[in-house]
Amino acid sequence: MELSKTDILNYIKPSNLRKQPVFVNMASLGLLQIANYIIPIVVIPFVVRALGADSFGKASYAQNIIAYLTIIVNYGFEYSATQEVAINRENHSKLISIFWTVIKTKLMLLLASFVILGTLYFTFPKVHEDPVLYLFAALVNIGFALFPTWFFQGMEKMAKMAALNFAIRITSGTLTILLITAPEHYRYYLLISSTAYIVVGFIAFCYVIGHYKLMPDNDTHNEWAPVKKGFPIFLNNIFATLYTTAGFTILGLYCTDAELGIYSGAYKIIMAFVMLTSMPITLALFPNISRKFNESRSAGYSQLKKSSIIVGVFAITITVFVFFAAPLLVSLLLGSDFTASTPLLRAFSPLPFLIIMASMFTVQGLYGLQLQKYAPYIGLTSGIVCITLTITLFPVCGYYSAIIGYLTAELCEIILSGTIMWINAGKGSVK
Repeated sequence: MELSKTDILNYIKPSNLRKQPVFVNMASLGLLQIANYIIPIVVIPFVVRALGADSFGKASYAQNIIAYLTIIVNYGFEYSATQEVAINRENHSKLISIFWTVIKTKLMLLLASFVILGTLYFTFPKVHEDPVLYLFAALVNIGFALFPTWFFQGMEKMAKMAALNFAIRITSGTLTILLITAPEHYRYYLLISSTAYIVVGFIAFCYVIGHYKLMPDNDTHNEWAPVKKGFPIFLNNIFATLYTTAGFTILGLYCTDAELGIYSGAYKIIMAFVMLTSMPITLALFPNISRKFNESRSAGYSQLKKSSIIVGVFAITITVFVFFAAPLLVSLLLGSDFTASTPLLRAFSPLPFLIIMASMFTVQGLYGLQLQKYAPYIGLTSGIVCITLTITLFPVCGYYSAIIGYLTAELCEIILSGTIMWINAGKGSVK
């Protein structure tokens, strides 16, 4: 199906957008991502000036290590559970079963993550040197375990939770600015952030149970579909982490804390743009496109193509903006001590476009077609490419080896996912 210019303009007219829940949810998720990523970015100028590059590097590296544990806690539920809720939203008893199966599983994974952290204390020098820092960073996973974002995504009702999370984050940001005033406060910087996630997670958890009447009863049973569907996504998330965070992890083995702070400054800015743009698009489109593919392949591909054109143009705009605005962004957000972050940020600038398009092919395409079984192979291949390039190029390119590895891995994901979708395009109905 070919889209004319008129089709695209009609689709994105404000009068039409307001009638479509997906755009309401995208706006709500945009507010959620502002709370989760932009407010911390606004706080960063105060934090980096208070902590300095050295302490900021220590805190950032701890967040990097804990990101691996977060993958374990989140499993693949952000897509598998979302899909099950979206498909079964009219079946209240099944929703109860899905909700409690996911929550119980996430709590068990949370316990496992703390066991792994305890193991790292004895095996990884950086954790052993500063265990309190890593514990404060790891507490954030309690919030991730409780916050049923996947449930709201599946129900396509994100506005209230976005507003609540925004209020909590404003409070957290204010406390950070007021309390983090010296380099020795770097541990409390992470504690405040983790506490914010715990508070909003607990409130969201209680709200969902009360508002949607999800208390378990005698008929409640375990619903393993989101767990089974989530496993290949979980594996893919683990492998994807190899190229989203492994570069920084590898740099930590060779670079000083101050150098890690310089790299982290550029990384946090680009990831703020990535999360503000890609996450609302990905999470808001997924339930809608999943239902279209559930109806028929033609309906799913049509919706995917239409959406890809619109978000692709948007993503290119973001990439161009970051490249040209890099000096200003670094100056405003990080200060004069971080001028070395400017060329790094420019090198990172293609990332928003690559990640958004990769999510359209992998998340919207493969997951929507329920071809999750291919995701781990794509993630593993891309991860190996990233790690190989980072280690191989580090003696020559330094910082830039991690960036080259990351960008190449995202491009690899796009090519592999697109190829699999093309091969499966004519194979009949979704199974």
